[in-house]
Amino acid sequence: MSKSSSTFTSILALHCPRCHEGNLFTHPNSFSYKKMIQMPKECSVCNLQFEPEPGFYWGAMFLSYGLTVGFSVFNFIWMYLIWGWLTWQFLVVNAVLLALVIPYTFRFSRCLYLYIIQSFEPKNRVG
Repeated sequence: MSKSSSTFTSILALHCPRCHEGNLFTHPNSFSYKKMIQMPKECSVCNLQFEPEPGFYWGAMFLSYGLTVGFSVFNFIWMYLIWGWLTWQFLVVNAVLLALVIPYTFRFSRCLYLYIIQSFEPKNRVG
């Protein structure tokens, strides 16, 4: 990605919030469960610290919760209200879908949290 890439595409690609080039995670495969959470300590391009303090990503849990609630509400609307599925059918299918998107939700919420926090930091600060 070039520096001219948009913030939106950089978030979706899980890239650094400062330079929009460095990868936030060491392994590109979100579904490699043993390596899913591994992040470098800093950006390989601009040296932004990805974990400025211990427990930094606790706030990302709230973003993850919000994303899963929103996903479940969306599923409820199209499965239960539009198609008329029974409650147990919605619950089973929604649980399976949530289990499938957990790896990406985890990474996306960390990325989004880092972007939110970084937006409040001074632009000239070096990691």
